[in-house]
Amino acid sequence: MNSSNEVEETAYEKELAKVMGEEWEYYKTNIVPIENQVISEALSSNDEGVYNEISKNTNLATTTSNSKSLAAVESNLQSSGVDPSSGKYKETTQKLSDLNAINSAKSQTSSEVQGQNRYIDKLSNVVSMGQGEATESVSSLNDLAGDSQRQAASDSSINQQEVNNINGAIGAVGGAVFSNSLNTPSSETLGSSSEGYSSEYMNNFNGGG
Repeated sequence: MNSSNEVEETAYEKELAKVMGEEWEYYKTNIVPIENQVISEALSSNDEGVYNEISKNTNLATTTSNSKSLAAVESNLQSSGVDPSSGKYKETTQKLSDLNAINSAKSQTSSEVQGQNRYIDKLSNVVSMGQGEATESVSSLNDLAGDSQRQAASDSSINQQEVNNINGAIGAVGGAVFSNSLNTPSSETLGSSSEGYSSEYMNNFNGGG
């Protein structure tokens, strides 16, 4: 027999408690692992290995573009009849090499900033997740490698054009062909690492179907 101060649960309250219990079990089984993974990936994105991978991809992109620009300048100098042993030939190629070296250093610095921003974005997702808000997509290492390739191609093209303007060694057609070749994506310059969450993964996390 219930005491006079004890209020018996209604059928509605019992059903509500049942539903809440089921939701809590679903959360522990399905949501907590995702939360742990997001947190783990956010922390690991600041590892030295990740920054090394970004740096490697950036270096590959700049080296490839710089080599193409130098080869194009040397080819057009020779086509213009400039003696490879002449001062003009050496000064022109050295000028381009100096410009490319400056951009290579800037690219490496930029790649470090990209890595730091990516880490911050992942931490922001952890905060958003904890507040029940939707998370934002974060650039994968493959995305950053593609950005590096496009930037390196643009920088090398500008350097090549500057040398062309100074020395008049490269014809308009040669410059156009070279510029086009620089801006054509190459799978070799893209990093092999790729990460991110599938649409199903994030839809489940954000409450989607």
